[in-house]
Amino acid sequence: MLNLLVTIDHSLEASFALRTACLFGTDLNIQPIHVFDRPGRDIAFGAGWARKSWERETSRQAEETIEDLVSAERSQCPFIHDPLVLTGDPIQEPADRFWSGQFDLLVVGAPFRGLGSLALSRRFNQVARKAGRPLPLMVVRHLKAIEKIVALTDGSELAENALGILLKINTFISGRIALVGISGAESSSPSAEALNLERGLAILNEKGIRTAGHCASDLGSDHLVRMLKEAELLVNVVHPKDPHHFLFDLHEEDIQSVLLYLQGV
Repeated sequence: MLNLLVTIDHSLEASFALRTACLFGTDLNIQPIHVFDRPGRDIAFGAGWARKSWERETSRQAEETIEDLVSAERSQCPFIHDPLVLTGDPIQEPADRFWSGQFDLLVVGAPFRGLGSLALSRRFNQVARKAGRPLPLMVVRHLKAIEKIVALTDGSELAENALGILLKINTFISGRIALVGISGAESSSPSAEALNLERGLAILNEKGIRTAGHCASDLGSDHLVRMLKEAELLVNVVHPKDPHHFLFDLHEEDIQSVLLYLQGV
């Protein structure tokens, strides 16, 4: 059983996230979660009855709209559960629910609340670091079949944990994985790339996953960036030491979907 938590709102991107989660097989538990903002200051600090009345009415309206969206997707994917509707921070609440519910992956459609792939990665990374807990995250920008996957590995625990998450969903992905060994923080050399690639290949090959292996220096920067831009799913493309940036000068518009393992330390 693969347990997926999917953050949703009223956007088309929320539908993309749900539909992408449904691609991962027939043994799924998909829990949509919608978080609406807390009341404004005037209501929050006003009379208790006013705050509670506002929350009840807002919650009712949110549930009706979200349930319509989920019902439309459930007609094609029976693994989607009734949505969970909460009040609070739209980043913190899904992370807390992820940890308390023992999910395998958090899936978010981008843009989400005005945040693109990089900004979402940064915000969830901040929450994970504050809690000191890992957070596997997939951000989806488009609804496309996942056939071209490019994964980067620098030999770190973070990168190898992300490959472990990829193994969980790859059973249901038809595409071939291109694994690229890159230099880690401790060593920058072609030999380090080769060693990191070898370790990553061992993780994937153990499960019988067809993988093409490359070293970043052998590919060259231009070729590697072209591979990253053409991929339907990228793995480990956020700089582990600086989550404010994608590796290899990628931009938001270059990303179709991204899989990350946010370490939380």
